[in-house]
Amino acid sequence: MPHISIHTSPYAENPYAWDVPGESGDFPTEKYDELGGLSSLLLINYFVTSIAGGILSFLLLYLVLYRTTGPLQQYRQMLLICCLTDTVYWLVDNFMWMKIKQKDGVFILKMEGVAGLMSWPYRVFTIAFYVWMLCFLNAILPVQLYFRYYSLVRNRILSGASTIGLCAVAALTTFPVFACTYLSFGWSSEEQHGFNYGTLWYKEFPMPQLLFGDARSPYQKGFLFLGGGVIGASYVLAMIIGYRTLQRIRNMNDSYSEKTRRLQRQLTNFMILQAVIPLFTSVLPVMIIVSPSLFYTDDGRLCFYSVIIISWIPVVNPIITVLVIVPFRKIVFRAVASKGTGPTSHTSGPENAII
Repeated sequence: MPHISIHTSPYAENPYAWDVPGESGDFPTEKYDELGGLSSLLLINYFVTSIAGGILSFLLLYLVLYRTTGPLQQYRQMLLICCLTDTVYWLVDNFMWMKIKQKDGVFILKMEGVAGLMSWPYRVFTIAFYVWMLCFLNAILPVQLYFRYYSLVRNRILSGASTIGLCAVAALTTFPVFACTYLSFGWSSEEQHGFNYGTLWYKEFPMPQLLFGDARSPYQKGFLFLGGGVIGASYVLAMIIGYRTLQRIRNMNDSYSEKTRRLQRQLTNFMILQAVIPLFTSVLPVMIIVSPSLFYTDDGRLCFYSVIIISWIPVVNPIITVLVIVPFRKIVFRAVASKGTGPTSHTSGPENAII
């Protein structure tokens, strides 16, 4: 039987949680996990989203960098922003492989991935970076919409420097979320000094290395309110820019050629889906995670399932982009068809010539 390390007091890698004996006063002799098959389901889910998300994210990156030509080329910067943010999020999410719980105003996190092998300070940094990345994904949405609005109003695309500048503004705007998250998961547990926060976790033996964010701390409150505020403000701003963009397209529709109309429809559908999909894969799951902390309630396993939904962001976003952007869809479908029927000859004109 493999050796089981038992910790009866705090230690460097788990400063706020330690093992507790059972009702008999003795420690279990075997490993135990209250979630049982659900823990296995979570790992299978992460394995699937890791492989599928990686393939799709890099496929989209390839399409944007090397197969974006013709009328679509002027929107390459906008598509590249979407693609890169999704790819970075995929990397961070799969570096962590989170299992979470919420109880009595305490957000509890276990890292099942590579990040779980790191020391405590690096795990604190990783969760702070992850939360910042999740907020940045939402904050960058108005930038994507403004890029298109600018091209419609000025009849030229936003310069690379201006695009990078707007992305930098989004990054700086969301930085306070990173700072509050880092401080919260690092030190908010001092609010109940000496308390074994591990007793709030699922029944698991031996006690895993955990991170805690206690809503009694101003750091955790800042993390919750700033994170929610950034996401909410981003969507309000995105809706305002999106509405003005649609107005502009309607006003200019008669002056567009049929090919331009088709391109604008595709980009409109793309941006609408970019705004709507995160509501179900990001915003609502995050609200489910955040809300119980504010009211010091036990959400059961809602947080557990919310993390599963969030992990599908790197899978869903590339699929939506490929399906909505016709040239990308044609390239992918043609490649899939050729795999099944063998090599076929076709004209070598640019794929984006027919929008």
